[in-house]
Amino acid sequence: MIRIPSPAGVTDDVAARFREEGFLVVDRLVDDDVVDEIRAAYDELIEGQVAARGDRLLGDLIRQVKHPSKDHPFFESNGAVDAGAELARRLFGRPRLTKVYEMLIDKPGGTPHETPWHQDVGYFGKPVAAPGTRTDLDDVQIWLALDPVDVDNGCMQFVPRKQGAPSLAHRVASGDADDEGRLIELDEPIDTATAVACPLQPGGCTVHLVGTPHYTGANLTDRPRRAYIFNIGPRAMAEASEQALASTWGDSARL
Repeated sequence: MIRIPSPAGVTDDVAARFREEGFLVVDRLVDDDVVDEIRAAYDELIEGQVAARGDRLLGDLIRQVKHPSKDHPFFESNGAVDAGAELARRLFGRPRLTKVYEMLIDKPGGTPHETPWHQDVGYFGKPVAAPGTRTDLDDVQIWLALDPVDVDNGCMQFVPRKQGAPSLAHRVASGDADDEGRLIELDEPIDTATAVACPLQPGGCTVHLVGTPHYTGANLTDRPRRAYIFNIGPRAMAEASEQALASTWGDSARL
C-alpha cells in the first residue's frame, strides 16, 4: 500500500505506483480546524438543520447526501476540496482539474449494511456500465474521514487494479435498477484475499481511481463513521456532471 503524509509527499515514483495499484492513503489531507468545519456543516445536513435535496438512502439502505453544495455553501469550496485538487494535480501532472462530484455517506454506530465490492465506473451506465468500459480517466475519488475509522466501523478496503484495466461486470445489489440511488456490486469474482484495509484518523483520506475495486463494511461499533467524499477530475467531466444534475433537478440545481 502507498502511504504518504500529505499531498506534498507525491513524487514521480508515488504517482507511477498509484497508477499501477489504483489507490493510496494520505495520513493528513486537512488539519483539525478544517475537519471541525466539515463536521459542523455535515451534521447540519444530516440532522436536517439545513434541508438537502440529495438526502436519500442509497440502495434503500445507506444514508447519502448527494451534491451537498447545492444546499449548503460550505461544500462549494473548502480546504478539503482545495487540498484534494492539489493532490490530484500532483498525481496526474495536470493543472486543470476540478471538483466533479461530491457526497456525504453516513454510517452511524450499529449500521448493519455493507457497501458491496464495486468499481465506481460501474455507475457510469444504468442500471450498470457494461464490462470493458474505459477506466483510463484522470479522475480520483477522495474519501475523507471525519471520525477515526477502522475495519470494525467500516473503513475503505481496496483490491489493487491498474489504471486503464477494463471494467468488470456489475449488477444492482439493492434499490430500483432505474433509480439514481441504486446500490451496485461486482458480478464477477475478484481476489479479495489481496484486499487492503485502510484505517484513518480524522483529516486523513484514501484516494482511488474509477476502476479500483473497493468496499466498506458495516459499522459494528457504537462509534460514528462520517465520510466526506468528492471526485477531482477534468473540467469536461465536471461540466457533464452539472448538466446531468440539471436535467434531474431542473434549473434549481444551478445555484
